[in-house]
Amino acid sequence: MKTRMITAIDMEAVTTGLRFKTVERLKVIGRKGEGCDGTIRHLIDVTDYETFMLEQYKIVDEEDGWIPLDDLLEI
Repeated sequence: MKTRMITAIDMEAVTTGLRFKTVERLKVIGRKGEGCDGTIRHLIDVTDYETFMLEQYKIVDEEDGWIPLDDLLEI
C-alpha cells in the first residue's frame, strides 16, 4: 500500500478578499466538488498553456524556412 506524507506546505493557505459576484462566477466555471482554489488553479494552468502555445505559433510565423503541411501532402 502506497502512502503519501502530507507536509505543512501542502496545507498552507492565505485569506484573500473576493467579491460575492466573483465567487459566484467561480462556482459556475468550476467543476463539481472543486473549490475556489481549484478553479483558480485550473484557470491559471489553462492561461499558462494558451500563452505558451501563442508564443510557439509566433515563433513559427516569424521564422523562415517552414513548409506548410498542405504543401508537403501535395508532394
